Amino acid sequence: MTEHPHSNDEHKQTDDAAYQTEFDPITDNVSEELIRAIATVNDADLTELALLSEFVDPEALDALFGPKAGETPRDTNGRVSFTYDAYRVRINSSGQITFHQTESEPESDGERSPTETDE
Repeated sequence: MTEHPHSNDEHKQTDDAAYQTEFDPITDNVSEELIRAIATVNDADLTELALLSEFVDPEALDALFGPKAGETPRDTNGRVSFTYDAYRVRINSSGQITFHQTESEPESDGERSPTETDE
């Protein structure tokens, strides 16, 4: 596993809670770059994150945005959006990954019993 240093230039905050990074569609695997970016933003180890494969097929994602046979770039202008764990992710064929944390349900101190609403 390769360590990537924190870099303010590498992962830019674009608005409230949205982050943006770029990948090279010829040399990078978009699935790996996405996981690295989310780990960096959260100051977390890659192994602490949810498996990408539980939300989207990483091989299909890499094939969609990777080069054609012979390292020829794809001549498309496509994008895909999906939810990964607590993030809404958008990837486009120009090599841009944008993600932001989705709104989560309010945390509670414990499980709510069915009789709490009857008071």
